[in-house]
Amino acid sequence: MFVERQGYIVSRHTREVGGKIEMSIFIKTPEGTVKVLPDRQLSVFFTDAPLDSLPNNLNGVQCSQSQYRSFNNNLVALVQSASLTLHQQMINVVKQNGYSVFEEDIKAHNRYLMERNIRGAVRFIGVPDSANQTFSQARVIAGDWQPNWKVWSLDIETSVSTNTLLSIGITAADQRIAFVVTDQEYTSPLVQCFTDEKSLLLAFIRYVRKHSPDIFIGWNLIGFDLQFIDQRCHTLGIRPSFGVNGENWNIRSSDNQGKYFASIPGRVALDGITLLKVGGYQFESYSLNNVSKEILDDGKLLHGAERWQEIERLHKEDLDAFVAYNLQDCDLVMRIFEKLKLIELQQTRVDLTGIPFEQTGGSVAAFENLYLPRLHAAGWVAPAWTEEDFVASPGGFVMSSIPGLHKNVLVFDFKSLYPSIIRTFYIDPLARVTATHRKQDSDQSSANLVAGFLGAHFDRQNAILPGLITELAQAREKAKQEHNDILSYAIKIIMNSFYGVLGSNVCRFYHAELASSITMRGHELLARTQAWMEERDAKVIYGDTDSLFVTLNDTQADPQEQGKELCQQINLCLSKWCQDYAQLDSHLELEFERIYERFFMPTIRGQEEGSKKRYAGKSNGELIFKGLEAARTDWTPLARQFQRTLFEKIFSDENPINFIQETISKLRLGEYDDQLIYSKQLSRPLASYTKHKPPHVRAAAMIDQKRAEQGLPLEYNKGRKRVYYVYQRSGVVPYESEKNLIDLDYEHYIEKQIEPIADSILPFFKTSMASLLSQQISLL
Repeated sequence: MFVERQGYIVSRHTREVGGKIEMSIFIKTPEGTVKVLPDRQLSVFFTDAPLDSLPNNLNGVQCSQSQYRSFNNNLVALVQSASLTLHQQMINVVKQNGYSVFEEDIKAHNRYLMERNIRGAVRFIGVPDSANQTFSQARVIAGDWQPNWKVWSLDIETSVSTNTLLSIGITAADQRIAFVVTDQEYTSPLVQCFTDEKSLLLAFIRYVRKHSPDIFIGWNLIGFDLQFIDQRCHTLGIRPSFGVNGENWNIRSSDNQGKYFASIPGRVALDGITLLKVGGYQFESYSLNNVSKEILDDGKLLHGAERWQEIERLHKEDLDAFVAYNLQDCDLVMRIFEKLKLIELQQTRVDLTGIPFEQTGGSVAAFENLYLPRLHAAGWVAPAWTEEDFVASPGGFVMSSIPGLHKNVLVFDFKSLYPSIIRTFYIDPLARVTATHRKQDSDQSSANLVAGFLGAHFDRQNAILPGLITELAQAREKAKQEHNDILSYAIKIIMNSFYGVLGSNVCRFYHAELASSITMRGHELLARTQAWMEERDAKVIYGDTDSLFVTLNDTQADPQEQGKELCQQINLCLSKWCQDYAQLDSHLELEFERIYERFFMPTIRGQEEGSKKRYAGKSNGELIFKGLEAARTDWTPLARQFQRTLFEKIFSDENPINFIQETISKLRLGEYDDQLIYSKQLSRPLASYTKHKPPHVRAAAMIDQKRAEQGLPLEYNKGRKRVYYVYQRSGVVPYESEKNLIDLDYEHYIEKQIEPIADSILPFFKTSMASLLSQQISLL
């Protein structure tokens, strides 16, 4: 008997069971999370192989002629397989016979949802089992039900010296508990105690199954906490049955990137660090302690490089403090997620694109989910993966700057430049291909073609992306009007990702003509805009990708009104030029963004030529730094604060020389010792640095060598971790505590941290650091 339900997709999976495909969709419903097995479970691909060359009597395989065409404009055959094994065997047969396969890598569950325009919310009917936990023979369609997620913030504590699990902490809206391994007598409503790891893990699995959370959140959750739990389960012979109905999770790592992924049937794992980056948040350090201090004005109860020793001591001697530390980390993560609405952001991305809930990246997947159904509706299949050489498209347009101190610099930005170019000039994978076919057919008119770059043309009648971007742009405008900032931002990052996807050879639609027709058009538009502005008595002192920095010759008029007027005139020029170019309606819009009352553009160090992507300015009382030392986390806190104070003085028309001399004197007296700590992230595992070993690598190597001598696990062998270090007179030394702030090499900091910053502005005051330093020496 069929039963109808509504819900929201939590996870989706495809595997082979008994020689058949099992496509399962775990859906959270008002009654709980259930497993839904859609009917007609088949794996699909297309091929340009003639139908009569394909097996026609193979059990479990069905081949038929489709009405779709490949990008070569040939009809393709549809191959459907009842098992993943048969699917792969058919792909191999086709390739061995010299034919192409199309869309063979799209997982069955993703195709099922994508072709039905299903994103997150669903309705389904199916036959339930006796426990109403699994629905078979199901049919699923898009719905509108919105869930109330049960979220658990999870954090573990481990023993570094023994590489074992000490505790698992959980906080949620209605519970707060720690599972702790201890042989002590200990009673607390917050704690369940166990004599060994195995007992703890088995109890935790039972607890997860009983309370059934939807979403686990944490800090480096998958790469550390879940990966460590998984490792201990395998070591202790425990089945990691953390999924709904006791299904196993799968924690895996990428082969070469050091990233971890979690697939948990019926549940989702979301990492706070990753979601912060998705949300566009930037921090000097993404450590939980630093982020929680900036966001919450709160922090961890213990922090620092040697905190593991204190954790182990507390575990043995003070369980109250140990549990408080564990649960505080859980609380901080929960509060960050709630304050920044990170789960709402991720769900919005799912609602817009249909990517799996656990997929925090996935620009290519998001693009394909939106593009492929439209491509199929137009009668085409996606192109085959090719071995075509990757040709990088030109980057964003960056003009040479006019260095110096300026007043009243107006900044103009193109609104969503690359999406607007795609929309205006019909840049689209299918449109490029059909334009090629149209040009080859002499009987066809080329009136509908729009010229791109590198020889590309685009057929405006068959372009998909412009319409898709129009829909997204209209939805974003509505979100802005309704003050839905999360939806507006989510749409923005999706639209802006299209250029990157088309320019990346990890996307099946990549072609050099596509990305180049976007960026090179951007170059042309900025150059034309510069010319139009200079015809109107404005001087462009710098330009970068989608922005122009302008000074006006008429210094008596109101710069705000001049900026608005100039912006209107340029937008009229853009509209006229698009019409003249190819009778195109312009979706390009220049915006007057801000005025810098004071502005500084440096020279390239040691040269007279103006710098690029580096400047400082003051706008409405706010100091803004781009690319300069004050905005770079690999410079010391002293250097960053020195530059900020320096420009506060310069932009207030103060002579900075006394301040510079005073800073040098105090530095030599040791008054800034705690601000001389360098910080830089390892970009890859420590062992991979073989030829060149920069200072932070040398410092990390010293720490790991010391840990190896003590028999402790290495800290930097996996890379992607921040290293702190200082320069003593003997050279680089890791910074682990204040005991490292001795015998510091002050002359190194003057030469490498203070001098480059000061020398960028001292020529405007007819002096240099060499001169100031020689004056100090003569005074001594």
